[in-house]
Amino acid sequence: MEGAEHDQEHRTGGGRPLALLGAGVVAVVAVVLAVVLVLPRVVPGGISIHLGEAQPTAVPPPPPQGDIGVPISLGERVVNLADPGGFRYLKVEIVVSVQVPGVVGPELSSEKLEAERSKLDAQMESIKPRIQDALTSVLTSKTVAELSTPEGKETLRQELIERLQPLLGQRQITGLYFAQFVIQ
Repeated sequence: MEGAEHDQEHRTGGGRPLALLGAGVVAVVAVVLAVVLVLPRVVPGGISIHLGEAQPTAVPPPPPQGDIGVPISLGERVVNLADPGGFRYLKVEIVVSVQVPGVVGPELSSEKLEAERSKLDAQMESIKPRIQDALTSVLTSKTVAELSTPEGKETLRQELIERLQPLLGQRQITGLYFAQFVIQ
């Protein structure tokens, strides 16, 4: 009987260190998989782990000097995309920043910025139909595949600037922003 008790003790208590080691290995593997597979999708720009000597970090570019522009919303619009079947839509609000000589947007109070925006908006009133036409032409020529990547959005941004800049004449576009961008 003494041998049976020893076998029972060996079976129930003797495997604990091995079970704990197995659980520890599973936990480490789970953490490594989470860091490698999940975090790059959740954290914008991914994560970076450097071992050894510290790497020099890039110095951010200096802020633009002088006039950076006054933001003007070109409105919200919903357009059909060029996908086969025509059942895909883009809802977008585009904001352009337009240079106004002597005006630096971030340095203005909200009242002065709104006054400059209203003045610029009134000056652009006569070309708004051409601006809206250019936006519609460019946006409806795109497919979901073209717009679904960061590179595709950047290409669209540059194409819109190229199409809009000639319409604005001497008013320089200093930035174009997607305040809303939804594909359905």
